[in-house]
Amino acid sequence: MSARHKLLNIQEMQSGDTPFEVCEVQSCDEHPGKVVEFYCLDHSQPCCTSCATLSHRKCENVTSIQKAASGIKQSTKASGLSQKLREHVIHLDEIIDDRNKNLADVDNSTGEIKTRVADIKTKILKHLDRIEETLLTELTSTKKQVGIELKDEVDMLSSYSSAVKKWKTVIDSVLEHGSEQQCLLEINRIEPKISELEQEIEDLVKNIKSVKVALCPSSPITDFIRNTKSFGNIKIDKSSVCSLSFNLEIDKVDFRTGNINILQVIDVCKGAGSTSGIFVQNLLLFTIRGKNKVVKYDNGGQSLLTELALPGSPEDIAVVTHFKVAVSIPEHGICLINSDKMALLQTLRLPGIPVYGISFVNEELFIISHSSTLTWINLSSGQTINKRTTGSQSYFVLSLSQTDYMYSDSRTAVDYVVSNKKKFTYTNSEFKYPRGIGIDCMDNLYIASYSSGNIHQITNEGEFIRKISASTIGIVYPWTIRFATKSNKMVVTCGNFGKATICEFV
Repeated sequence: MSARHKLLNIQEMQSGDTPFEVCEVQSCDEHPGKVVEFYCLDHSQPCCTSCATLSHRKCENVTSIQKAASGIKQSTKASGLSQKLREHVIHLDEIIDDRNKNLADVDNSTGEIKTRVADIKTKILKHLDRIEETLLTELTSTKKQVGIELKDEVDMLSSYSSAVKKWKTVIDSVLEHGSEQQCLLEINRIEPKISELEQEIEDLVKNIKSVKVALCPSSPITDFIRNTKSFGNIKIDKSSVCSLSFNLEIDKVDFRTGNINILQVIDVCKGAGSTSGIFVQNLLLFTIRGKNKVVKYDNGGQSLLTELALPGSPEDIAVVTHFKVAVSIPEHGICLINSDKMALLQTLRLPGIPVYGISFVNEELFIISHSSTLTWINLSSGQTINKRTTGSQSYFVLSLSQTDYMYSDSRTAVDYVVSNKKKFTYTNSEFKYPRGIGIDCMDNLYIASYSSGNIHQITNEGEFIRKISASTIGIVYPWTIRFATKSNKMVVTCGNFGKATICEFV
């Protein structure tokens, strides 16, 4: 079966460094000696001449592979698949980090138990020597058992991560270097595998437990020699880690009618000014316009971890990749920052281009907005790819896919555009000076109405759901709205008083 396949050992696959070579000639999966020449639209399947004659002769929509593949590289389907694979890579990295941390915590806790056992041992004299040996044997055995289980989870997740990274490399490579036919064929090959992989990952994550090793000392210790026959038991505490699941609990949250709880109010700017915030992995990053810097908080917003000075006054912030964010600075352009090390990587100067709000389409393309202009910029070259003139007041923009985006078009309206055609315009009598736009994991849209002091929640068809008063979440003038990935948690910033509120839907 694998006579025509390139074989790699497991170590090469797990390293993620294996090269991908684009082959111009694509062989048929059913008939390896045949070249793919047709595509069945009825079954979404590539075919050779034998397939078209034998398996698809009754199908009404069989066309040439060249025609079927035309425009596929620029399609929402292709970019969506690349984005989905990118999200899976990020999510799997998060799970692996958590498992490795748990493994280290277990190792640390066993060391603490050993110290505690030694302290008690000195008070119980000779009788403790015998049962200490028994306990330490049990502890070592337990540690080994737990370590094996956690290592197995890490190895399994690493193999999944390697597979997803490989598929992403394939998709990105054919998008950049391959032909239309290759792009179509790779999409058809990889898409079915994603669903299967998602199910496997969901099944694995569902059973993941947070492991803790704890000591349960026997009582009474003071009467140990006379009454106690054992020192205690080693207990393994396993609890589900909900934050790592693939939306196992998110379906229970009613975003449209559920309550919104305030988790934390952060005085980012210390009393005045505007700020924009965003979730990055398990952290929060905010811009501080008045102090020319970006700051990083823990996920709960309780502790300021570090800050980075910038060459100008930052306005908006957006995620680029796993550990990279972009900050818009009107007088300088776009600053790329390593969010892990909080280091300035690059400044992309954009002379003559108005800069304020920023939203990423993909790793190579982003949209910036200001006043009455939307501009699409290539991240690598800084080249302008597209430009759109709006009514006015387009401070912020939200990219929804390769061709779909949303922006404020005036002081009282927001437009939703799909493939350069307006899908809808949203307006409301209590909707003035729209600013930041957010989207939750259920595709509900949120628009900050700065002057009206509220947030409008609407469907992705433009239908009004409800109005959320900014005062109920500790904000006066709502400025930006961002959701944590696959979460019911959002952060809302204030445009005047420099505050940010972390909330959750319940």
